Amino acid sequence: MALSKSELSRLKKACSKLENGAHYRFYNYVENIMNTALDFQMKYEVARDAIDYFIDNHNINSHGKLKSFLEEYPNTKSGNIKLANLMWNNNHWTRAKFLRKLLECFEERGIKGQKSLEKWVRNADFETDVKGQFKTNEHSIGYALFHWLQIKCGVNTVKPDVHILNYVSRNVGRRVGQEEAVESIKVVAKKLKKKAYWIDAAIWNLER
Repeated sequence: MALSKSELSRLKKACSKLENGAHYRFYNYVENIMNTALDFQMKYEVARDAIDYFIDNHNINSHGKLKSFLEEYPNTKSGNIKLANLMWNNNHWTRAKFLRKLLECFEERGIKGQKSLEKWVRNADFETDVKGQFKTNEHSIGYALFHWLQIKCGVNTVKPDVHILNYVSRNVGRRVGQEEAVESIKVVAKKLKKKAYWIDAAIWNLER
C-alpha cells in the first residue's frame, strides 16, 4: 500500500539529511552482465574482486565473445566450477550457471550490447517481462535485482534490498514492502529535487 502523507513527511525529513550518494552506472555491457550474475546476496567486495579479476585476465568485451567463451565448458557443476575459476578466481559455480542463463534470456530478447540492454530495462515491466523468466534452480532476477540492473543502466530508481527496506521502515514507523520502498523514495527524491539513485546509494552506505 502507498505511504500516508505523514509517513512520507517523516521519510522526506530523514532523506533530506543524507548527502548525495554515487550513481552506480555501468557503461560496459559485459561488466554489467557480470555484475548482475554476482552482486546480490554476496558481499560487494567479493563481487567486485571477481569482476576485476575477469577484466584483468580476459579480453572479452562483447556478447558474442562472452557467449563463445562460456560454450567452451559444459553446463554442468564441474564445468561451471572450472568456468568460475577461470573467470573470477573463485568457485561460485551456480553464478557461472546463472550467467549462462542471463545471456540466453537477453539474446532471446534481442539484447546483445549495452544500448539494447538499456532500451529494454527502461521499458520492461517486472511482472510481465521479468518475473520467473530469468532463472536457474539456484538464482533468478527478482524484484530487487531487476531494479539494481535498471540503476546500472541509468534508470532513476531504487534497489529495494534489506538496507533500503530497513531504513524506510524505521523512518515511517512500520514495515514496508519492496514496491512501497521504491515508490516512496522516488516520491521523496522528487520533492527534494534529487535523483532516487543518489538517495539509494546514500542509504546503502549509511546502513552497511
